[in-house]
Amino acid sequence: MSVSMQVRGGQLWGTDIYTDDSDLVAVLMHTGYCRPTASPPPPTMQELRATIRVLPSQDYYTSKLRNNVRSRAWGAGIGCSYRVERCYILKKGGGTIELEPSLTHSSTVEPTLAPMAVERSMTTRAAASNALRQQRFVREVTIQYNLCNEPWIKYSISIVADKGLKKPLFTSARLKKGEVLYLETHSCRYELCFAGEKTIKAIQASQQQSSHEPMETDSINKSQNHLTNGDKTDSDNSLIDVFRWSRCKKPLPQKVMRSIGFPLPADHIEVLEENLDWEDVQWSQTGVWIAGKEYTLARVHFLSPN
Repeated sequence: MSVSMQVRGGQLWGTDIYTDDSDLVAVLMHTGYCRPTASPPPPTMQELRATIRVLPSQDYYTSKLRNNVRSRAWGAGIGCSYRVERCYILKKGGGTIELEPSLTHSSTVEPTLAPMAVERSMTTRAAASNALRQQRFVREVTIQYNLCNEPWIKYSISIVADKGLKKPLFTSARLKKGEVLYLETHSCRYELCFAGEKTIKAIQASQQQSSHEPMETDSINKSQNHLTNGDKTDSDNSLIDVFRWSRCKKPLPQKVMRSIGFPLPADHIEVLEENLDWEDVQWSQTGVWIAGKEYTLARVHFLSPN
């Protein structure tokens, strides 16, 4: 089966259940009933048939890379949906060959990275050509719906990584300036915010800084480690920034959160960890470790004061 223009163009929305305007050939490839091939079909094959079941419109169509075909995500559809219930080859002279789906083969490559925050202007033909080549490697940003059915960015380590070498662009510095980071698993919402400063002995601060030096190769904490050590208040003490990790008792819409203020008041959260050093917050490809406990994350969203 050759790859059609609809397949190459990604005319495919959903996983297992697809929008009614999804190309059937793309769906059959995504579900693994058939694979693209340049060779002609065998002479005994008369045609390929598929039985589909028409379903109501779904609230959300998920994206997945399966069998080297990536479907697209989409919000609530208009019209109907469908899924493939059977696919078989009709042989010349009668008889059929049942085909089985392949629903587990997926790529291990992560599909999502953060969008570029800075626009680049190209002034030469060579630079523009180089930019076009680079565009092939820019991955799409995946938007998911949070627990309040609002669009948030799918969690990616690049979302919470430092954006450059300037201190105001460090994630910890953004929290210190008043931004609050909200993160969701598939069932809970959490809040990470700046909680003030605490005083520690200068010797202890020096030991902390020394213990951080071997971590310079870590692309996420490389620049943030320097934020934990503030200016000395006197010859014996030092100020360091501390952060708070809390579970939101109930996920609230963004409009409500802005009306009551954030970080959220005490009656809306359950504080899980407080007086955290920034080094107690360790990001991974799948989530975050807070004081040694792992939280597997699905979505992330920064809220900034007006």
